Amino acid sequence: MAISKETIVEASVKILNRNGIEGLSMRAIAKELNIKAASLYWHFSGKLDLYGAIAEYLCSRYEMPEESDDPKDYLIASYRAYRTMLLSTRDSVPVLENSIPYTPRRMEIIRAISKALLKMGVKEQTLTTIANLLNNYVLSFVADECRFKNTPPDKLHEIDKMLCPQDKLFLSIPSDFDEQFIYGLQVLFAGLEALKNRE
Repeated sequence: MAISKETIVEASVKILNRNGIEGLSMRAIAKELNIKAASLYWHFSGKLDLYGAIAEYLCSRYEMPEESDDPKDYLIASYRAYRTMLLSTRDSVPVLENSIPYTPRRMEIIRAISKALLKMGVKEQTLTTIANLLNNYVLSFVADECRFKNTPPDKLHEIDKMLCPQDKLFLSIPSDFDEQFIYGLQVLFAGLEALKNRE
């Protein structure tokens, strides 16, 4: 059986969805493909290289929003699509966190988001900081969302019983993750607007 980078990435995504990132190893991929683990190193130098290819594969499923006259609307649509893409594959967050974004599709997404941020008034000298801040917001939100959704209801109930009323103010589980996700983006955008008005 001829093994390609694409075959390896598809097998990796299958393992991720079944066993999570802790189950993703070169040995597990080789077993999935019925080959020797050493064969994988013809295609990937190691796990970080593999993570980069998986991240690119996931980003190829990202649905780029239509251009918009309002950069904020475009950014909200972009980050919603990013969240949807992340939620489509188990443990996609650590995969993206542990890979360098230099592949074609990831760069295309980054360029489109950067263009919208500049259009919104972000200065070139702070663009990397702002783009990273927003990217990290999406990654951490999705990580929390997955943690909550994957915690058994009886465990959540047990935790809820241990919390005092004040704790519940900042430890409650969102009833609508999408609504809370958009709210968080709006808070960040409001902060950007406030900074812009002070300059």
